[in-house]
Amino acid sequence: MEDKVAIITGANSGIGYQTALDLARRGATVVMACRSEERGEEARARLLAEAPGSTALVLRLDLSEPDSVQAFCREVEAQVGVIDLLVNNAGIVGVPLARNSVGHELQLATNYLGPFALTCTLLPRFRPGAPSRIVNVGSLAHRLGKLRLDDFNWERSAYSTFGAYARSKLALLAFTVELNRRLERRGGAIRALASHPGVAATDIGRYHHLTNPRNRVGRWINERIAARIASAAEAAGPTIHAACAEAVRGGDFFGPGGWLELGGPVAPARLSPLARDEELGRRLWALSEAMTGVRFPASSAG
Repeated sequence: MEDKVAIITGANSGIGYQTALDLARRGATVVMACRSEERGEEARARLLAEAPGSTALVLRLDLSEPDSVQAFCREVEAQVGVIDLLVNNAGIVGVPLARNSVGHELQLATNYLGPFALTCTLLPRFRPGAPSRIVNVGSLAHRLGKLRLDDFNWERSAYSTFGAYARSKLALLAFTVELNRRLERRGGAIRALASHPGVAATDIGRYHHLTNPRNRVGRWINERIAARIASAAEAAGPTIHAACAEAVRGGDFFGPGGWLELGGPVAPARLSPLARDEELGRRLWALSEAMTGVRFPASSAG
């Protein structure tokens, strides 16, 4: 990763921070895309202390807001120029029904529509001709998701906190596969891959009711799983592998290879057949362009 530029969203904590730290130690210039500049700067100081001599900068990014995504991309062009790696890591889980400034359900906006717009806008910024990667961080929950494209934005259906999360992650993984198809058809050196962390001890779920059930059965399941929960550093392994390993291909999906993919050595992960459905991928893409106003560029540097 020496002399390469890597953008990591949600890089101030958890898997995002551990990914940024690993890439910095490998010699990459790290762009820490964070919703809070204050927390981002605190994380940057910590990273520079843990990886002396590395280079990192913080740029503000709220993935849920289209204006913030476009402002961030302009800052990347002005301050960084070219990039080699984009890791779409940031996400939220299980929040009550809320919408962003343009009416998009918040989990969908943050976990999928924001990364879609960010990725398509940044494609022309990838280093010309150089092998480059886009890594989207999914979730085991995607296997339980449903892509209701006729009510994608939860405007008619009864809202489900977990259902919305699972849908957003399924959409992100279907986008990854369709993006890689389009990149391969166009030629060039950019590839799109995905990863998931299994179950990890990170801030996103530590205090959330979905990961801290009150009923007896839920608590029993959590107790069985607790011993297998990975640290943030361990859970970042599949993402780092997708970003850096040589023997990977566009469209690959990696996760922990242990029991139920909850934790363990990195291995190929099981992807929902819905994410590989070409017709569904095309329809999702068209809907995403309509909702974000962002188009796949006809050509790019990569």
